[in-house]
Amino acid sequence: MRLARTSLTAVLALLACLAVAGCASSAAAGWTFAPPPVATPTPLVSASPSGAAGPSGSAGPSASAGAGTTPAASGSAAPSGSAGASGGTADVTISALNIAFEQSSVDAPAGKAFTLLFDNKDASVPHDIWIKNASGTAVFQGVITTGVSQTIYNVPSLAAGTYTFNCSIHTNMTGSMVVK
Repeated sequence: MRLARTSLTAVLALLACLAVAGCASSAAAGWTFAPPPVATPTPLVSASPSGAAGPSGSAGPSASAGAGTTPAASGSAAPSGSAGASGGTADVTISALNIAFEQSSVDAPAGKAFTLLFDNKDASVPHDIWIKNASGTAVFQGVITTGVSQTIYNVPSLAAGTYTFNCSIHTNMTGSMVVK
């Protein structure tokens, strides 16, 4: 009995040493679980006010694409179309200025995918755009853009009805989207 207790104590001491050695190691952690990647919609085109694009075809630091997610039901944005210095062509345009949307209501086509031009006119201010159905569930979520920039998104087909659009960063920024 005493031998079994001593062996158990030795095994526990060995495991504790291995755990401490693993924590004290300078090597990077070898995680066995990685959370699933967050789906991020890709802006179709992001243009600077001068219309000049950076080396990757998107605007410089004012267009960041890391914070937004697209719910699975909304599909994803695919590259196409263009936006120039005077604004791109899109089915729907929503702009932000002075930490408010310039449009309180917009119309969008029902039953077919459409393009949305999001125009952030606030220098150094981050904004994004979410479209939510009547129950408050996000059906589309754009990426956060900081500073003056334009982004064109492909929005998936929506059923006829009234939706809200908002900025997730500034809760006072809301509007109505009538899909007909």
